Amino acid sequence: MAKRSTIGENPLDFLVSENSLDTVVPGPATASRAAKLEERLGQLEAGLAGLKTELAGVKGLAPEIGRVKSEAAQLQTEVAKLKGELAQLQAEAPRQAEVTALKAEVAQLRAKMIPSDIPWWMGGRKK
Repeated sequence: MAKRSTIGENPLDFLVSENSLDTVVPGPATASRAAKLEERLGQLEAGLAGLKTELAGVKGLAPEIGRVKSEAAQLQTEVAKLKGELAQLQAEAPRQAEVTALKAEVAQLRAKMIPSDIPWWMGGRKK
């Protein structure tokens, strides 16, 4: 057996196709994988384009976001003010009940104090 020197050379690099049937054709698995990769790449590019348009819309909303933040701060101060007023009204609620009771008593006293047109000997009240 004779030894050949293959150092530095790959004998497979020198394939010569004498017949068209000897050429290497990728199998169906390789072709479907490439198609899947291209499809996935197309989906990713479409998603990226959608994100770019959405980002442009968000950048356009930046002034609106600032306005909403300032309105939210104003609303928080108004809520704090209303909470203080509510606490004050809750403190005044028992006093209101007392005032209502006193008004009812005054109305009863006034009804008793109204002089009658009928003299006392005829059944009217004394003056």
